[in-house]
Amino acid sequence: PAEARAAAAAARPAVALLAVARASDEEVLAQLADKGGSRDELRGFEAALKQLLQRSTKLSTYPGWKDSVRIGDDLEGGAAGCVYALADSQALCVVFVAVRGQTFPERLAYGLLQEFAEKVRASQTEEQLSEAKAGKLTGPLKGIMKELMKSYSDPVKADKVTEVHEKVDAVKGLMQENVKKILETHVSLEVLQTKSDSMSTSADQFLKRSVSLRREVQLRNIKVKVLTAAATGALALYLLLPLLSD
Repeated sequence: PAEARAAAAAARPAVALLAVARASDEEVLAQLADKGGSRDELRGFEAALKQLLQRSTKLSTYPGWKDSVRIGDDLEGGAAGCVYALADSQALCVVFVAVRGQTFPERLAYGLLQEFAEKVRASQTEEQLSEAKAGKLTGPLKGIMKELMKSYSDPVKADKVTEVHEKVDAVKGLMQENVKKILETHVSLEVLQTKSDSMSTSADQFLKRSVSLRREVQLRNIKVKVLTAAATGALALYLLLPLLSD
């Protein structure tokens, strides 16, 4: 009956397929599909994946490029769903996820792909990703793909976990920003302290120079007074000499 088929479709994991392809030549390096899916469903998802790969090539894939293709609307037959694609941080490879139904949140799908891309790049070198032949990375990446399919099999639970992670990341970001501000303030205080010390040193030097200059002026005044007195005395003596000789 239709109700039984719909219930069976709803009971299956939301994530039907994960794949990694090289952006430069469209080679699918790794792929893992849910064993509970039908051949028709798998063919539909693979066709959508190929379509996205062709789009990425035509548009010259760039880091963070993303796109999606919705397929079918027959929930009873299990053919309805969507395939999402995301290029990694260097646009070396593109990761894909095929989800069943039309209710899987797009934000959650791209969150899965971001995590998938990061794990692929962490586990495989650039050389391996550039030189691997079609399907050769399915084995090395099988554990990662199985784990992701299991983690995101229930979109409601996964979305709550993702939401918590986002909140944690937001708090971490706020804390890092606060620490940055504190460090900047500390640096500013150190700069002010340095400037204050420099101004204090300059003030001391200015004071010493002022005292020295004052003494020099006083000595000059004394010299001028002495010379003036000596000149006055000599002039008076010169004037008195005739009188003294008489």
